[in-house]
Amino acid sequence: MQISKIRVQRIDGPRELADYARKSQDRDGTEHGVSSQHLENQDFADDQELGEITRTYSDNDISARDEDAYRPDYERLLVDMSTGQVGKLIIFDATRLHRRVDQAHAFIRHALTYDVRLYSRARGGEYNFKTAAGRADFIRDTVNAEQESDLKGERVALARKRQARNGDYGGGVRPYGWGVDTGRVRSVCINPKAPTMERQYENRPVLDMGQHNPGEAEEIKSWKSDLLSGVPMNQVLRSLAERGVLTVSQKDARKLRRDGKTVEAQGWNSKTVRQILTHPRTAGHQVYRGEIIRKNALPAIITEDERQALIDLFTDPKRRTAPGNAPKWLVSLIMKCPVCKDGTTMTVRNNSQGLPVYRCAKSGHCSTPAEETDRWVEAVIIERLSRPDLADLLPQRATVDVAALRAEVIAIEARKKNAGKMYARGGIDEETFQETCEEADRLVSDINEQLKAATGESPLAVFLTSDDTAATWASLSRGRKREIITLLATVTAVPIGRGRRKSLPPINERVIIDPVTPHAAA
Repeated sequence: MQISKIRVQRIDGPRELADYARKSQDRDGTEHGVSSQHLENQDFADDQELGEITRTYSDNDISARDEDAYRPDYERLLVDMSTGQVGKLIIFDATRLHRRVDQAHAFIRHALTYDVRLYSRARGGEYNFKTAAGRADFIRDTVNAEQESDLKGERVALARKRQARNGDYGGGVRPYGWGVDTGRVRSVCINPKAPTMERQYENRPVLDMGQHNPGEAEEIKSWKSDLLSGVPMNQVLRSLAERGVLTVSQKDARKLRRDGKTVEAQGWNSKTVRQILTHPRTAGHQVYRGEIIRKNALPAIITEDERQALIDLFTDPKRRTAPGNAPKWLVSLIMKCPVCKDGTTMTVRNNSQGLPVYRCAKSGHCSTPAEETDRWVEAVIIERLSRPDLADLLPQRATVDVAALRAEVIAIEARKKNAGKMYARGGIDEETFQETCEEADRLVSDINEQLKAATGESPLAVFLTSDDTAATWASLSRGRKREIITLLATVTAVPIGRGRRKSLPPINERVIIDPVTPHAAA
């Protein structure tokens, strides 16, 4: 809200003594800071014989430095001043009202317009806005606060930049994948706002943030391998949920706050997984304010090429981004219905006896027990993966200039952005703009296919070095298993007719698995 735009009806009646308190950060949500300011302001009012404060305004955990920060009680104060409800205002010091000089000048004009007197506890008296000296004092105190804030910000920024350049951890939330217990502990106060005699302390482990957390680093590597092998994101997330993998907030029991309230830490989502996989730190780089300031400063969890390949994957316009439902069964939406003959696949539902069976998703054809089907498919695929010619099934790496292709993608996106600006200015019509965007998306998709062939991973690669194919298969996520099945075979159900029968044909007669030879990358 801009002070100059306040237009309200003045209320007749006695004007009250008010005070305003503000605290920039309240990590614990106790509001002790603003409460202390109100008590100090009332003590000051008593000393100055101003009377009892009958109106209070508080903005807790809100900065006054950010130009766009909304301070609801400050805005309410301005309105109440303009309606004649506030005649005198007490603050602890000038920094509680403003951190910027332009805001201070606007407040002076507003106070003079509605004849509101301002007192400061720290100053020990009134800022007399009707005199040049009083106005200058208020501006001077605000300038000093702004300068102090700027200098502090510069010092902090330099320290953070130096830490990043040296590869040191700068504090804050522990990044997933990092932190090894050093065996040392440090004492941390868990209620720093409490009175001195009531404060409680607990010992917390000191972590080496320059080293991988082994379990979490392996998780990141598995996400990378799954996604680059073609496993959908929803399958990765389902696997995390089924295995009970905890996020940093859940594992470290962090207290999260949203809109000033404590909220429960949530589980994994696609945004969090993408951020971890594409963050430069995951590839061993140190970052300062969103930019890489030092490459290879830390041991990498994944390589830079793998990180770039994931970025290409996530930005592919052809990639499906809707979350969808991750299948719970191995060949659900993979096994085909032979009756429909139009590509319709099978899904799992319970039959009249409550047993899960595969059925045609469209018409309910070809009912076959789900557990037996999955075991049969697994047995066939494991046997195929155990053969000595497995290496022949892996695609050959395409020989391309990866850096040049990625630069071309950036150039195409820039042309697409420029087309949007031209359309907004009326330089091109809507049809031309749409054609430009479609062509740009097509070119980017073609390049991403080349990049995928050059940098992607085959889901079969893990079996090349395995001496126990069954055990390796069992260790894979369901999403990775489904990708391998899709790559190696076509699974089709066989209709067995309707009606009761004493026994079903063997599973190999009810579920046909035809081998497929994967196409080598060009």
